[in-house]
Parts: sequence; structure tokens; C-alpha cells
Amino acid sequence: MTWPPPPLPAPAALRLLRKSPTPRVTVVPPFGLGSWSDKGDADAALLLARGPDDDPPTLAAVLSELPLVTALGAGSLLVILGELEPSGALLGRLLRSKVRAPRSVRSSALLARGYKRIGAAVDPKSGADLVWGHA
Repeated sequence: MTWPPPPLPAPAALRLLRKSPTPRVTVVPPFGLGSWSDKGDADAALLLARGPDDDPPTLAAVLSELPLVTALGAGSLLVILGELEPSGALLGRLLRSKVRAPRSVRSSALLARGYKRIGAAVDPKSGADLVWGHA
């Protein structure tokens, strides 16, 4: 680990990548961004899918959702959100606990896929636990 820790990225825009084709729940963007971008060349944030058993995802599960470095532009930022895709039903969101992916699993997945300049921190603006890497 380097000291001081790397600074938080400051993307101008982020597009949301998610496995669910029909988003049922709105996810707040990190870094104080007001909304998600629709532009294909914007940096990306990955919202991991919730498994059927509500356990934290394994390295294999995260790797299965992680885009290849070659799928993003050189130097592009990819942020992996710590909280998993929320349950769609209101009652399910109220009764189910939030499931988070461990930082170690998200960071290892980025490293295994060849991402560089990997970092992790809690975003002070949104409170989101973030892990990021650059293509």
C-alpha cells in the first residue's frame, strides 16, 4: 500500500453498467454527480448483480460481470460499487439487508483483468464504498 493513499478519481461523467436489463431501482451516482451519463465514451461504474442466496459475491462472480480492459478506452476509469443491485420489490428492499461485495474481491477482480492504478475508498459525497481501476 502506498502512503498517502491515491486520491479519489474525479470523473466528469459516469455511465452505469448493470446486469439487469430493466433497472427497477434508481442508484445514486458517486462523486457528487447529479445523474448517470448515456454517453458510450464516459467512464463507467459497475453495479454488481445480487445472487439468489444474498451472499457476498465470489471472485468468479465479480469476474463474470467485469468488462475486459479492451472493451473500455485506454485510460478509462471503471468504478465498482460496493453495494449490490437492490431488490426490486419495495417489501424486499425493506426486509432484506444490504449486501456488499468485499473490497478485496473487487480489487482482485480488477487486478486479474489487467486494470491499473487500482484504488479504494469511501466516497465522502455519497458514502458509497468504491473500488476503481483504469484500463
